[in-house]
Amino acid sequence: MSGAVGSAPRGVTLRRAAPARAGLRLRDIGVTPALAATLVALTLAAQLSFLAFVLVLKHISDGIMDTRNGVTLAGFAIAFALMTVLSAGYAHLRSAMLGAVAERLSVGLRAEALSAALRNAVRTDTARGATVLREIARVQALFAGRAALLALELIGALVALAVLFCLDAGLGLIGLAGCILVTALGLALHHALAPRLKATAEALSETTTELTSQLSHPDLVRGLGILPATLGRWQRRYAAALGREEATQRRAQAMHEIEATASHLVQLLSFVYAASLMFDHSATVGLLLSVSLLSAQLLKPFSALVSSWESWAGGIAAWQRLREVMRQEAPPAILPPDPAAPAGLVIEGLEFHPPKRPAPIIGGIALHLPPGAVCTVEGPNGVGKSTLLRLVLGLLPPTAGRVLLDGQDSFHADREAFGHRIGYLPQDVQLLEGDVFANIGRGTEAAPEAVVAAARAAGAHDMIGHLPLGYQTPAGPTAGLSAGQRRLVGLARALFGAPALLVLDEPEVGLDGAARAELRDAVERLRARGGIALVVTHEPHTWADLAETRLILGPGGAWQAEARRPAGEPACKT
Repeated sequence: MSGAVGSAPRGVTLRRAAPARAGLRLRDIGVTPALAATLVALTLAAQLSFLAFVLVLKHISDGIMDTRNGVTLAGFAIAFALMTVLSAGYAHLRSAMLGAVAERLSVGLRAEALSAALRNAVRTDTARGATVLREIARVQALFAGRAALLALELIGALVALAVLFCLDAGLGLIGLAGCILVTALGLALHHALAPRLKATAEALSETTTELTSQLSHPDLVRGLGILPATLGRWQRRYAAALGREEATQRRAQAMHEIEATASHLVQLLSFVYAASLMFDHSATVGLLLSVSLLSAQLLKPFSALVSSWESWAGGIAAWQRLREVMRQEAPPAILPPDPAAPAGLVIEGLEFHPPKRPAPIIGGIALHLPPGAVCTVEGPNGVGKSTLLRLVLGLLPPTAGRVLLDGQDSFHADREAFGHRIGYLPQDVQLLEGDVFANIGRGTEAAPEAVVAAARAAGAHDMIGHLPLGYQTPAGPTAGLSAGQRRLVGLARALFGAPALLVLDEPEVGLDGAARAELRDAVERLRARGGIALVVTHEPHTWADLAETRLILGPGGAWQAEARRPAGEPACKT
């Protein structure tokens, strides 16, 4: 059965979320066709400098050694030095440009992908944020590492192949066959080793995860005397995983040596073919030296590119996963406030039905809490109380309906602006790295008088005064504050800035009688100035004289709202 207190505005229409964007694209961070053309031009310039060296060497071998002209030799030496410097300069400029692209890519991805990961963490997967960081690092490494340079050097290899065809068709065919052979061997190596490498990595990860989970409870492990058995079992599994890794690496090394041998045989074949041309005087010593250098230049990128295939495959896969995260978790469109909506908190036909669930968690709640209202949310565990709070805060997209705070849709809101209007105290209070002041003030730029006012409102000022460094006391996860101290600091953070909506998820847990009285006083002051409080509680009697509305949730999305007394009527304290 369901019911409602107040009514939802009739003139307010539901609006669907804006379609998700396809995710960050390369041109969004400055990787334009002009930049790509510049990279290709620099690669060609570096390759032409190398070819100039080959031509100089050929001319020295074929002409100057016969004429013994020292002036010409010096001129060619200067030309060779100039070409070498230019080639190095072009290569350095190309590497610097790729590094800049990688950095811009990383910055752009962090801004959008991490926001998407946070939205995903709220909705489904709390570990997605760390995963996204690893994905960004892999994509950045793809551009900043050797893999991207090797892809560009393929252009130089094609130039070398063209030069070989110009010198002699047979040399060109040998070079082409060598490229195909080296690439085929590299692909065979990848397909043969990929399953083994994946299985080895999974085995090592499983053993590490097992030990970490065991040692996350050191008192239990040591107290029961099971540390030796735990370490012994882990060492056996870890040794087996290392043995598999070593066997895989030995096989990979052997296959890489086969590929390197094939490259050397192709170069030898080119050298022998060029030498055979000298028998009928159709080739010179200079040509022989040029063929040796060009063959090495031709095969090197193909060999190295295949050996770095894992970097390419991993980077491309990470890029695709990031785009999928950003597509699925694209930020919702920001909608302006609805002028027809009444003041206060309006929950209009709110439903949340996750996929593959037989019944909704939240089923069509309709509720209007005017300014100065206090509402408790009650019900057994697992009926969706915390989910309702996330929907109210705009952290989850509703399946149907919407939530308005003074006309502003909480999901389709500017999070930075909307966040200043709400206060939130979750069940598990998480304080960020930094001191007490920064945590309460939601940053280091808060006005001291506003931080102190929030601490006084939460009843935390005296407690903070007894801390070793007062408001400058570290308050991060490892700072050593007790659960009660963290909760008071979290409550002060929720009350910072006189929020229009205060959302409390079982706030009385871990608080003693005096702290509970301070909490009630804070809620009373909030309602006196026209704020709204939404309190999830398993102790409704604690709030019976303050809350004029009860929202009772049941299994399968069932809900019922009850009015205790008219909103705004003074509460009689016990």
